[in-house]
Amino acid sequence: MLLTGVWLFVCVWLLSYPNTYRVPHLIETGASIVVILAAVARLTRPRGRVSDLLIAATGAGLIIAAFLGGYGDDSVSTVIRINQTASGSVLVLLATASALLLPRSLSSPAPGPGDR
Repeated sequence: MLLTGVWLFVCVWLLSYPNTYRVPHLIETGASIVVILAAVARLTRPRGRVSDLLIAATGAGLIIAAFLGGYGDDSVSTVIRINQTASGSVLVLLATASALLLPRSLSSPAPGPGDR
């Protein structure tokens, strides 16, 4: 999840978005901030349904923005649309997998100091 957030932040430069495409740049930067902060919070605290829903909503927002963004029909907009759809799909899949595994992780006992 953290890697997807970093990808969303650097993809603007790696995929060479032109300066005329400000809206996708803002959408992907905003999504990357949300994903990175949620991933860091999950590393420092126990995960919960709120972070799963936040990540799923961010991924769904990227997918929706890819089709409703009105970026045009040139080759650059196709790259933007594919990137946003793929990144959003990865986020939705990760959030879904995390939500499905959450009850299992909550029911397992925490390892103690004598467990090896």
